[in-house]
Amino acid sequence: MIWDNGMFLWFILTLIFIGVELALPALVSIWFAFAATILTLISGMITDPMNEFYIFVGLSGIFLILTRPIVKRLLKKRKPIESRIFGQDVEISKELEADIYEVKLDGKYWRATCNKKLEVGDIGIVERVEGNKLILKKKI
Repeated sequence: MIWDNGMFLWFILTLIFIGVELALPALVSIWFAFAATILTLISGMITDPMNEFYIFVGLSGIFLILTRPIVKRLLKKRKPIESRIFGQDVEISKELEADIYEVKLDGKYWRATCNKKLEVGDIGIVERVEGNKLILKKKI
């Protein structure tokens, strides 16, 4: 197999979509990663880049339609995130910015904030979730 520019591009996009999927706590780009993987394999046979793009969009849509019922069934079994993590103790693992911290909860790394100053190693209690950020109160 000879790597041409199209294959290289789709391979890089596959890695980017996988990285995004691993970095974010929800299913965001897995369908794009699957489609880009397939295009990495077949792009050597397609001469027009627009056709590659149309195939990518079509495959992404197909994967989204096919996996949606499975994902919906899996997510239905789980309790809402707030009910699972509300009141949980978390340890501050690192300070990212002023009043923005990194904590590990439920096997995932989260950004967190608190109305009081926290130091690395301090314990906070999860009060609520706003977007992808935990709102903590300092445990005394």
